[in-house]
Amino acid sequence: MTASSTVSLTLKTLVLLSISITSYADRKTDFHNAYQSYKQYMEVNDRQLALGAAADAYKLGSKVYGKSNVNTAKLAINYATLLNDKREYKKAKNVLKGKLEIMEEAYGNDGGDLISLLIELGRAHLDLMKPTTGIEYFERASMIVEKNESVLFRGTKNSDLVSILLKRRANMHTLPFVQAAYSSYKQVLQSNDIRLGFAAYHMAVLALTDGRHEGAIEYLNESLVAFASDEEKVGDLERTVRTLLVDSLERSGNSEDATEHCLAIGKRQEWRTPPRPLYMVPPTLDKSLAEETPSGRVILNFTVDEQGFVRSPRVSSSTAPGLNEAVLAVVGQFRYAPRFEEGTPVATSNVNFIVNYDFVDKPSPGEKNKFSMPPAKGSKSGGTGSGARDFGSFSGGK
Repeated sequence: MTASSTVSLTLKTLVLLSISITSYADRKTDFHNAYQSYKQYMEVNDRQLALGAAADAYKLGSKVYGKSNVNTAKLAINYATLLNDKREYKKAKNVLKGKLEIMEEAYGNDGGDLISLLIELGRAHLDLMKPTTGIEYFERASMIVEKNESVLFRGTKNSDLVSILLKRRANMHTLPFVQAAYSSYKQVLQSNDIRLGFAAYHMAVLALTDGRHEGAIEYLNESLVAFASDEEKVGDLERTVRTLLVDSLERSGNSEDATEHCLAIGKRQEWRTPPRPLYMVPPTLDKSLAEETPSGRVILNFTVDEQGFVRSPRVSSSTAPGLNEAVLAVVGQFRYAPRFEEGTPVATSNVNFIVNYDFVDKPSPGEKNKFSMPPAKGSKSGGTGSGARDFGSFSGGK
């Protein structure tokens, strides 16, 4: 090789090297800009623009750091989180593919840095028809969380898992995470902290799901400490908890204790027609009624007294006499938030209660006839989700 050809080759190599360095510098600058944009959009909670910036940062970061680099895996988590938020689970799953192995190699199988990745993997893989894989990711994340020294951190992360599962309607899988969140929060939070209130509320709901009304009462009372307020009108959270307390106390045979909550709600809400019961039970119907009278309606009239009890119920009209006795028996057990006048509870007479039933619309095999509250008077809703098998519509006044 001549001297001139050697020089020519060297110059070409230098040119290629210069181009490569310039190209790398450009990619690094582009990545930096994309990542900064992602952070800025997240700070102002513009998640749509953040999604695009996260996608760019992940793709550019893969070229800057390499596909198997831990920094690339972390960029993938940012991107997948926003994809999961938009319910693009399949795409999030593809973005996270192989990232767990990268993170495990960098931090070990139980490193705290794996928590976010495991949670996003759980969100991406959660399928209510086949929930095992998604739940396993959540369980592993929770196990790592429990090793953290911060009790508050443990409570917060398990509470996050509960929220994810509730949003995905995977309520039946929340038990271990609810218990873990409640146990942690109970150790470090004040009784009036809203976070403890929600954890106690979820514990109560789980107890109610199992039919443990007496067990639920303790948790409901605990959540009420956090949800109760001195506002002029009762808040939704407080109303929900007090209503559940009325229901649980009645079912546990503690009507006297339920009265406190009936009054607390009634005092701070406007009396509306029809009044909605805080506690109700469906009637037990004779099977022969379906053959004799396949559909019908019974209208009852009664008084709601100063403590929310039903007094003097009577049938005002009926197209199904065979149903009258059963309906009268259960209506007498209902509890209401009584009407208040100038801060004092008063009895309200001439309240009507309407029972509609229809055995023509037969339930599915193995399903019992369902009874539920129909829409309030004047509602545009077409029903309550139970077809024509409705129990109770209300109207009345003073």
